[in-house]
Amino acid sequence: MKTSFRSTPEFPALRRIAAGVLLCCAFATALPPLPAFAQENAAALSFVNADIESVIKAVGHYTGMTFIVDPRVKGTLTLQSEKALTKTQAFGLLTSALRLQGYAVVTTGEGYAKVVPEAEAKLQSSPTQVGTRGSRAQGDQIATQIYHLQYESAANLTAVLRPLISPNNSIMANPGNNSLVITDYADNLRRLSRIIAALDAPVAADLDVVPIRNGIASDIATLVGRLMEPAAGGDSGRVTVLADARTNSIVVRAPSQARANLAKSLIAKLDQPTSEKGNIHVVYLKNADATRVAQ
Repeated sequence: MKTSFRSTPEFPALRRIAAGVLLCCAFATALPPLPAFAQENAAALSFVNADIESVIKAVGHYTGMTFIVDPRVKGTLTLQSEKALTKTQAFGLLTSALRLQGYAVVTTGEGYAKVVPEAEAKLQSSPTQVGTRGSRAQGDQIATQIYHLQYESAANLTAVLRPLISPNNSIMANPGNNSLVITDYADNLRRLSRIIAALDAPVAADLDVVPIRNGIASDIATLVGRLMEPAAGGDSGRVTVLADARTNSIVVRAPSQARANLAKSLIAKLDQPTSEKGNIHVVYLKNADATRVAQ
């Protein structure tokens, strides 16, 4: 059986309640009783410029969800459905409408939810999940997701993902274990999970051998290795620089061609001939013994 919740600004609150009670009584006398699950199977919603708290309470009564409304949540709300909605659909429609008004719904897992200004939602005890799997929260509910990165740097991804997150919500990088903590709407967290999974992937390393013509390979390799150390908290951009004393060359292993080119550029700048002439000369002897002459 389909029911309908309606509210219009022309009727005062008491008249709306009285009309609803009379309507329920009329249906109760005209029709035989139905099982509870059938009576609450679906309902059409029709609220036009109605008091926002009244709409929240009406949807809460239908869905069985208890809402705690922040005192700062004020104004009117229009909530209409063209067809009958299940409880889950009605809850989703309410959270979407509230999001457009700048308010967020934070579920607690205890059978009730909080309606707060969007900027405050990240401070509430929202559902939290670890990993790239979809959040337990749905649609326009606020949730927190923790991502442990294996290949990419958390600091690097923070700059990439920040523009994709709602302005009032947050993204934080933890350099200690190279992880991201993101609080945002559940539907956006699912999109971010797919993006993070694609970016946090192993990259085939490139090997380059750079011959040293003027300097000493071991000295240059040590200096370049220090200059190429990644930022604290991540090793996704780590470049390995090793010296080969036998050939006086440097082996560069980088996760990307861009990082390899940077290392080779540094090596080239350091492998320059000295401008000052040295005071060491080599004299080749043809007839005398070099050891005895040196003494």
